[in-house]
Amino acid sequence: MPATLVAPSAKYQTYSVSGKTLVDIAKSIDRKGPVDPNDRKRVVFLTETALDCNPSKGKYKATRKPKIDKKTGWFDAEVKIDSLKLTMNSTVTCPKRAVSGLSTKAFVEWIRFYVACMVHEGEHIEKAKKECQNIVKEMNALRGTSLGETEAEAETEAINNLIYSLHNFFDRQPDRLNKLHAKFDKSSHHGKSKGAKLDKTIV
Repeated sequence: MPATLVAPSAKYQTYSVSGKTLVDIAKSIDRKGPVDPNDRKRVVFLTETALDCNPSKGKYKATRKPKIDKKTGWFDAEVKIDSLKLTMNSTVTCPKRAVSGLSTKAFVEWIRFYVACMVHEGEHIEKAKKECQNIVKEMNALRGTSLGETEAEAETEAINNLIYSLHNFFDRQPDRLNKLHAKFDKSSHHGKSKGAKLDKTIV
């Protein structure tokens, strides 16, 4: 089995907000909300995804039997991933849903807003998961090659070269996921286009 993706359920961490009105709640969020790493601004909800992988712990196998290189007379080996696990961990930071002091109408609006935000964060996770699946496919397409005086030497060095390439490839992926989240937030206005906007006029 080649490289595969594991995506455990998201972890949730909360912060407290307070206020007698939705305006007060919004001000509380402005003081306590998490900081978006892409624009350094405070937001109500924040989803962060981290992809974990250690290519050195993977298993690798030859794509073919090593053959003699005509120019050098050495064995020419090529290897690919046999098994390698990638884990996508997701963390959602959100305000505590329970608030006190709001009117019935204001509380209903708060819950409506909260649910809309949670839907938006769920979309963040799904988009990140799809992107991670693309990353897995790209890693599976990588190959390691090398020459060696013996078949074993050639294959061992080919594996080392593939591991090195995988490390270099994987190290670039966090920025790729951050850009994906930033692009989605920009296109959806942080979910406001789908209802994740608090109507502070309701009292």
